[in-house]
Amino acid sequence: MKRKKIPHLLAIILMVMWSLSYLSIKVIVQEISPALSAFYRFAVAAVILFTVLKLKFPKEKILREDKFKLALGGLFGIAIYFIFENYSVAYTSASNVAILIASIPVFTLFSQRIIYKEKMTYGKFFGAILSLVGIIIIVASKESVNLFSKGNIGDLMALGAVFSWMIYNTVCSNFKGNYRSITISTYQIIWGSLFLSPSLFFNTVQMPSMKVVLNIVFLSIFCSCIGYVIYVYCLKELGTTVITTYINLQPIMSLIAAAIILNEVITIWQVMGCTIIIVGVTLVSFDGKFNFMKLKKV
Repeated sequence: MKRKKIPHLLAIILMVMWSLSYLSIKVIVQEISPALSAFYRFAVAAVILFTVLKLKFPKEKILREDKFKLALGGLFGIAIYFIFENYSVAYTSASNVAILIASIPVFTLFSQRIIYKEKMTYGKFFGAILSLVGIIIIVASKESVNLFSKGNIGDLMALGAVFSWMIYNTVCSNFKGNYRSITISTYQIIWGSLFLSPSLFFNTVQMPSMKVVLNIVFLSIFCSCIGYVIYVYCLKELGTTVITTYINLQPIMSLIAAAIILNEVITIWQVMGCTIIIVGVTLVSFDGKFNFMKLKKV
């Protein structure tokens, strides 16, 4: 029972770190281009993770048939995803990005059903839908929502991030070999850094301010090094549908952070949205315990 609780707890901790990452990205892209800032973030993370991996697990080897999957994971889960996300944070409203990112569990639920024939229980289905409804209530209560407006490149970038993460989850949900989470994360981040490296030649490289440097360090160590190791571990322990549903907790935590740091007022609509999201996450996370499949026989 304890083993089952650990990945759920780690998933929540991960979402706290990732919910704060939007604030850091917003600060960084004011001085550095979105693509180049992503490269800095993951280049630092790659060096740290590779050093730790070789010191602690020097004999860890990757099977030949898994090397291509790790490269694809670096391409879709790091390079493409964060180019899309960074540009979306830079160009579109926070509400639009939050709504689109929140659609990951819904799209993932159906993609897993189609590709891997994953069971579509009532708990998973209604949990994903409730989570998405809660997100819409939260962001719609803060500012006007204008999804897919004509010429809104930022919205399209956010949608690209959604589908890129779906591909990443599909590619990395299973490997031939049995690897540690840090091993998978390290090589994916190395590949991601390599795919992002051309940004050095297409952007002006300048010395960033100390504020930007500190935010890059936060993103590299906590959101990338620690974050991806936790995510890969939770992905193996909880499955794709459950871990992606936890992504819906990010706007709740961003809301709380904004209230504490920016002194924003929390409205009844935002509280209602948070409650609905928590119910949705609970339905998906404890689907097996509640055994929602029995509802079909009623």
